[in-house]
Amino acid sequence: MSSKDTKLASMRRAFGEALFALALKNPNLYVVDADLYPSLYLTDFKARFRSRFIQVGVAENNAAAIAAGLSATGKTVFLTSFACFSPAINWATIRQSICYNHHPVKIVGSHAGLMSADLGASHQMLEDVALMRTLPNMEVFAPIDASELKMMLPVIAYSQTPAYLRLVRPDTPLVNSARSFTIGKSRFLKRGDKITVLGYGPILTQLLLPDFDKFSLDIINCSSIKPLDDKTILTSIKKTGRCLVIEDHQQNGGLGEAVAKLILTSGQKCKFIHLGVNNAFGQSAHNYFDLYHHYALSPLAIRESLKKLLSTHAHS
Repeated sequence: MSSKDTKLASMRRAFGEALFALALKNPNLYVVDADLYPSLYLTDFKARFRSRFIQVGVAENNAAAIAAGLSATGKTVFLTSFACFSPAINWATIRQSICYNHHPVKIVGSHAGLMSADLGASHQMLEDVALMRTLPNMEVFAPIDASELKMMLPVIAYSQTPAYLRLVRPDTPLVNSARSFTIGKSRFLKRGDKITVLGYGPILTQLLLPDFDKFSLDIINCSSIKPLDDKTILTSIKKTGRCLVIEDHQQNGGLGEAVAKLILTSGQKCKFIHLGVNNAFGQSAHNYFDLYHHYALSPLAIRESLKKLLSTHAHS
């Protein structure tokens, strides 16, 4: 996915460090954890802020209810776990206790997508964006790298809206050059005039390989999945007439469906391809590159899709 000179960094480590820094400034910041704090690099937080770290154990529904209760008293609350447990197991409690009551709990789901390769289908959460997008009052975010995560976290922390933050397991390429993050705004990673490419998370960094320079791509990082930056997306599509959406998630309920609806309701004419996992569960692999190849999310599959989009005239 990355060239030899590309720096890698852990999104999870960045989360732990950024949350610790926020907690130093905000005495009302609490963490409710479902027995996975070392994986989210919260060991220092737990040691320093013992009264603000609540260990619930393997009880995800209880964790969501406690987080809602703390939020109701005015606390800034982060609910931390793996995405396959939260929001997968406790979705009903998130819906009822957090979203319905508009408590601005920040739900952090780590180890999302096929990137948790050797953990297999049980842990490769591919439905979390769909689950959280459908909830009223819930905002959904997925940083492209550790750098964007560090800019994103303070903004989300002080927002008065429930939020879901999607993290991945492995170290991933640092590609973000933006100096700020704004809820509801997307960022260009590259500009071109032939095809609009949309995505979120580290899978999008594949499009920055030198192999893709010849395609003249508008590459847009949609790290704010909900709310979505409709204006930026539609402006690019109006220019290119072609759109490729790629995501390490089910096609059902993901960014691709949101963008397809946006295009149709706007009246834009556009050639459209959506790359995602097609109605299937994940499986074990030594690394996620093998899974990306298997589920047609690899650079090879992306190249074929770009060629297909270019094979006939846009706006036809």
